[in-house]
Amino acid sequence: MKRYNQPIELIIDYQSDPLMKEVPDIVASLKGAGIPVAKCETLFNQVIDSKSIPAITSQLTKVTVKTEVSDLEVHPWDLAHAALNSGNNVKYIEPDLWQEYTVDDKMQDGFNSVSAKSFGTEAKGDNVDPDWPPKQNLVWHLDNEHSQLGAARSEVADLDDYVIRIGHLDTGYTNHFAIPQKIRDNPHQRNFIAGEQSDKALDPGSEGILKQPFHGTGTGGILAGDKIKLTTASGEFNDYLGAAYFAEVISCRISKSVVLFKTSAFALALNYLTDLVNSGTQVHVVSMSMGGAPSRAWADAVNAAYNAGITIVTASGNNFAGLPTRHLVYPARFQRVIAACGVTYDQAPYYTSLINEMQGNYGPSKDMQKALAAYTPNMPWANFISGTVQFNGAGTSSATPQIAAAAAIYYKKNHKELDAAAPWQRVEAIRNALFSTAKKIIKPGFGDYSQYFGNGIVQALDALKIPVKLDIAQTPEDKTPWFPILDTLMKKLPDEKEQSRIDMFNTELWQLLYGYPELAIKIGGNQVDFDQISALNWDSFANAVIEHPAASKTLKAFLKNRFK
Repeated sequence: MKRYNQPIELIIDYQSDPLMKEVPDIVASLKGAGIPVAKCETLFNQVIDSKSIPAITSQLTKVTVKTEVSDLEVHPWDLAHAALNSGNNVKYIEPDLWQEYTVDDKMQDGFNSVSAKSFGTEAKGDNVDPDWPPKQNLVWHLDNEHSQLGAARSEVADLDDYVIRIGHLDTGYTNHFAIPQKIRDNPHQRNFIAGEQSDKALDPGSEGILKQPFHGTGTGGILAGDKIKLTTASGEFNDYLGAAYFAEVISCRISKSVVLFKTSAFALALNYLTDLVNSGTQVHVVSMSMGGAPSRAWADAVNAAYNAGITIVTASGNNFAGLPTRHLVYPARFQRVIAACGVTYDQAPYYTSLINEMQGNYGPSKDMQKALAAYTPNMPWANFISGTVQFNGAGTSSATPQIAAAAAIYYKKNHKELDAAAPWQRVEAIRNALFSTAKKIIKPGFGDYSQYFGNGIVQALDALKIPVKLDIAQTPEDKTPWFPILDTLMKKLPDEKEQSRIDMFNTELWQLLYGYPELAIKIGGNQVDFDQISALNWDSFANAVIEHPAASKTLKAFLKNRFK
């Protein structure tokens, strides 16, 4: 686990006694435990119906706490365990970690800094990246040979004035000519960056090492870009850049840089959109071209959004030669989320054996049931710095808004039937239409399409032919899967506090498994179900965690004491 010489922030779940009029004083409890606190803010109130006490509806609350303890002084998970002892009402704590999302700076230029994750041949000016097809400047992804998004959006263009809303979680928008004024003026936009204007999701840019600002302008252009004129290799393009240009886009600025963002930022933004739904403003789709390590706060936010009828599409992630991981990142790996994988112009997987080339994540196979592919790289990309639309958009960042747009188009076509359904049924009906009509092909030589594309390649027009299907089973709640090793280590049934600690160990183990392939390989590299792993391999895994510098002292001590 990387340290950033920053104050440790915690996400704390607490439950108040329904008979108490006052909520627990989390700050006072932490200070009493010797943990200095700078700030405490509400992250999410989970509404729970109580039959015995009908007046009490809000019982479980998440707060974010900024401490005055540096992550260079204490491992964030060790501080979380220390904080767990601060009060009886505390149910769970996890660090509010900095998430890293791998990107290639071929999509951006203009700053005199170098991304440590960017290598290989640079695309110059408006030119495409020569390492991938198409090798000419084209607005190609909208056509019927690829996503069918152009034809699909035309089919719903003349329908009634039903408003489709898409939550766009990214670095915010700019005044680039491809970004419609209606996005900049949207009254529901929000900025979740501390110290910035909360009701304006404007991206002012952030220079320096590992900074990638203006990412939201590029993804926003693909999602809902304005009508523009471009000179391309096939002639003049004079049309809307965005596949869902008709939608009302709610921009949520969750990071200054696509490379680094806080765990709480995604949860805050998604919870905000869910609250909009619960207060009467329907949000139909969410598009987020970012991701990272698993978090319970993310799972809880995803579950609440799914239950509110929001179809969530997030990027599967990117890697260089399998690093930091070739597998789906979170929240794309959650089963209530559509994981957006990449497919190239010639129907090949977004995969290469070159070590210096960014490529898209996929797998493991057991987590691809809710995945879908869309096109990338060499996509049209609204570049704020150059003030142009370039043709070097890359990564699964470019694939995500295409799938989100396809979901929005389907909702607009079928809004009467979908609005009449239960909220979660809307999500399942949309996913059924997209998954069942996805193109199930792959360029010869790459094996089975499902390995890379999950359900296939998005075909937005074909999806419109599928009637709304409501007799689909509800997808089970998302959570970080359980490590059976934690059950085998228990000598007796844990009490409530001990169970909370075990739950925290489970999340930390998943984060270690996600971030360190050398640990994952000990138990099958994420490809093998846990119940198929031998006791010898579990022993090897536990010893590796004990020796690993990224693991917390609390987890190591637990494993040393129990795994004998």
